[in-house]
Amino acid sequence: MNISKNCALLLLIFACMAGAARAATLEGTVLDPSGKPVPGARVNLLRSLVAIDERQTDSGGVYKFDGLEDGTYQVTASAHSLSGPTMNVEIRKAVNQRQDIKLALSALTSQVVVSASLGGALVPQLGSSVSFVNRREIEDRGAQNALEILRGTPGTEIVQTARRGSFARVFIRGGESNYNAVLIDGIPMNQFGGEFNLASLPSDGIERIEVTRGPESALYGSNAMMGVINLISRKGEGRPQFTGLAEGGSYDTRRFAVGGSGLTRGLSWSFNLSRLDSDGAVTNDDYRNQSAFLSLGYRHSKRQISFNFFGNADDVGDPGPYGSDPLGLFSGVTLNNRVKQNLFGYQFNYSEQISSRVRQVTSVSLATNEYRYLWESYGYSGVSILENLRGTANTRSEINLSHRDTLAVGFEFSREQTKDNFYLTDSAGSSFLLPRTSLAFFAENRWSPTDRLNLITGIRMDNLRTHSLPPNASGSRPFIPDSSVVKMNPRVSATYIAREGDPGSGFGMTRLHGSFGTGIRPPSGYELGNTNNPDLKPEKSLSIDAGVEQTIFSSRAAFDVTYFHNRFKDLIVGLGGSLSHLSSFSSANLSNSRTQGLEVSFRAHPIASLELGGQYTYMDSEILAIDGTSLVKAPFQIGQRLLRRPIHSVGYNVTWRYGRLMLNTNAYIRGDVLDVEPNWGTFACDLGMDCLFENQGYVRANAGFSYRLLNGVEVYGRLNNFLNQKFEEAFGYPSLRLNFMAGMRFTLPAE
Repeated sequence: MNISKNCALLLLIFACMAGAARAATLEGTVLDPSGKPVPGARVNLLRSLVAIDERQTDSGGVYKFDGLEDGTYQVTASAHSLSGPTMNVEIRKAVNQRQDIKLALSALTSQVVVSASLGGALVPQLGSSVSFVNRREIEDRGAQNALEILRGTPGTEIVQTARRGSFARVFIRGGESNYNAVLIDGIPMNQFGGEFNLASLPSDGIERIEVTRGPESALYGSNAMMGVINLISRKGEGRPQFTGLAEGGSYDTRRFAVGGSGLTRGLSWSFNLSRLDSDGAVTNDDYRNQSAFLSLGYRHSKRQISFNFFGNADDVGDPGPYGSDPLGLFSGVTLNNRVKQNLFGYQFNYSEQISSRVRQVTSVSLATNEYRYLWESYGYSGVSILENLRGTANTRSEINLSHRDTLAVGFEFSREQTKDNFYLTDSAGSSFLLPRTSLAFFAENRWSPTDRLNLITGIRMDNLRTHSLPPNASGSRPFIPDSSVVKMNPRVSATYIAREGDPGSGFGMTRLHGSFGTGIRPPSGYELGNTNNPDLKPEKSLSIDAGVEQTIFSSRAAFDVTYFHNRFKDLIVGLGGSLSHLSSFSSANLSNSRTQGLEVSFRAHPIASLELGGQYTYMDSEILAIDGTSLVKAPFQIGQRLLRRPIHSVGYNVTWRYGRLMLNTNAYIRGDVLDVEPNWGTFACDLGMDCLFENQGYVRANAGFSYRLLNGVEVYGRLNNFLNQKFEEAFGYPSLRLNFMAGMRFTLPAE
């Protein structure tokens, strides 16, 4: 009996040893064009087109992946202005492999993007239009928040009322500002119904920002009708390193940040704490922002575990519009209006390589968002409190059908809820909790039949269930019963290398790309609270884009031209309503609209020390139909262009390095837009006055420098709006004139 037990124990030990022996290692050195090691380069490991791991090279340019099973892998590397080829590596019979990667100066990149496909994919394999900015570019521009980076992205328009901290909206390809999914380290952050204020999101602690344009509801469900904005924080890599920042400038603006990161025996950690204060340009224009990032991770053989946290506290004065006043309605700067916001996000991720062909990925996240608005206007005063909570649980199986074909299938449960003491009240005038749940099944297939063709197809079926609403005190909203909407959203994207090109020729690779998909956005709490329509439906979109990317001069320059067309249906519009009878508001699905246009972008690295980039966007928007009632607000007409969408916009970014010195200039140029009267908005039309006006275009140009001293110390300075232009991003809200910032960065130990 003992012999049998001992034999069984020995067999178990040998089996475990054999299992461990099957795991192999892939390592190598990343080299620059001259053959020197590249420290800090990003190395991505993929299997069947799906990104499964990422490393950063050490001070000697070395990377290493452990615990690899037999199979075919792809490995690629990139660094700032440098990119390498995607190489196939065969792992067989636990033989450790070595693969050095030599980078070349290139305007293209082999960066992995995680917001445009399940699990992440290389940019050249994506048919969707994607832009991203890394940490080095963020620092070069001296950006204080994410908005300053998003300005100038192709097809993206930023509109912020007033200055630092005031509410900011992002319009992608002409869609509404609540048509974009906003993620922080993959955590869905949108409010109930899709709205999100990006003004509070800092740049400190951010590793990169991805902007995917086009419908992504097949990936993310509701709120991703026109795009995805994903902020990815810095993760722990290499030896422990700590950073610090201190700066000051115009309007008594102060900014401080500290952070650190490291990787020890598979345990990674990183954190960042920052604070930004400013007294503003006028009375009650002060601003305070505090934010924190924390990331913890553990990698061991076949499994990875991570935890991400983001916290933000915002306090900003609201002086109101004090600029353009065409109707003479301005009654003075508001002295007591203030907005306070508390935003938190938590996420736990677990992934495991179950077998050589199956990988399971599971994530659970929670986001809370609370606004408190202290206001006095139109003879009224009070405190408006808006609370939002969103919890999401998602799991998917990534099945390796072949080294050129992967299928991902999964399930997601999401619950969002909102509470608003102003618009969501019952018959007793008390606020109540309004929940919505979503049950979703999704699938995505990535197939690359040849080295030239990549095809991604996906579909998602959402069952959106909104709970009932009680009648309100005025009786304008009756009891609204539970509602359930089932919507299936497909998505297809493809890329094709029409011409590979000679690496040494002036005319290089030609890549065709395109995508098609549909999107959905359910009503917000405000829209549901102001309706007597029990059949209020979600808004929907149908979009298509197609483009061509061409490299020239040995891939040191590349330009892309993309056409897009979007159709929006069942848009929710407000009916009736007046300043004296707020309860007379209502909402209905009455409007359809269209946007179409061109995005032209250009990137170049003619020499290692010079980086050039630019974009031009042509946007044609039009209201197609308003029907079904005579109560639709009068100023909106068929054929009218959409509010705050410019027909023309241009942006550029230029960076030059010489030794320890860096010089940068960037600008965003916007054409005229149709805007609303800043004091009373469309209420002015209800009173027989004009309420729509042309808001003139502007040029926002900035310039800055940095100089690296010894021992990891860097000094920098920046001029914002150096042309000292007077302009209003939102009509009636003056933007800051010429202002400056200067500061120092610290890195310990020095890079």
